[in-house]
Amino acid sequence: MQSQVVTRDEWVAARKALLQKEKDLVRARDALSSELRALPMVKLDKDYKFHGPEGSVVILEDLFGGKDQLIVYHFMFGPDAERGCKGCAFIGEHIPDLRHLRSRNTSMVVVSRAPFDKLDAWKKKIGWTFPWYSSEGSDFNYDFHATIDPAVRPVEYNFSDAAELEAKGLKWNLAGEQPGLSVFFRKDGVVYHTYSSYSRGLDHLLGTYQLLDMTPLGRQDGPQGPAEFQLKYEYDAEA
Repeated sequence: MQSQVVTRDEWVAARKALLQKEKDLVRARDALSSELRALPMVKLDKDYKFHGPEGSVVILEDLFGGKDQLIVYHFMFGPDAERGCKGCAFIGEHIPDLRHLRSRNTSMVVVSRAPFDKLDAWKKKIGWTFPWYSSEGSDFNYDFHATIDPAVRPVEYNFSDAAELEAKGLKWNLAGEQPGLSVFFRKDGVVYHTYSSYSRGLDHLLGTYQLLDMTPLGRQDGPQGPAEFQLKYEYDAEA
């Protein structure tokens, strides 16, 4: 996009007009965040099992790591895949130093259906340090709509059923692994599901996009969106 060239005074006037819209958006986001925190919760009645390091098997409550809140990123890496989804890998690059979250009584883990050893090997190849667990053999992915299989659960992704997804032209969401994020809260030994987000609802996790959005050229995305970014070792191979 070619921007118009103007005088400094004209630029300041245009910037002030945009600044007001930015402030309105921040206030709207603050209000939305307040509504999000006030969402009702659903008590969980399953002891989901996860596979972790050294052959360990843990339940969902263990993933809290002693904290009261847990964020789970549903990473697309199916049992038969040789590597994880590149779009999810781009999100993985934006997971912060988890000590910041822990200082706010919150833990974060990544969960996929691939066997733990496969997840761990790929994680080490890329150089990630976040906890990554396998939900292989568990209903976890299906119950939270991160794996779609009509033979297991009725199709639902991003709170839309199969007919709604087809009407929107989102046929790739009708089966297989899907990206998402879910939040859980623990109180008095009981675990509750409080929030889930999918698809474009994950955009605000991507600091690279937030920076590019402030530039004249923007995101420069092709049809594959975040999956077009390279993995760390692919960048290294080009150096």
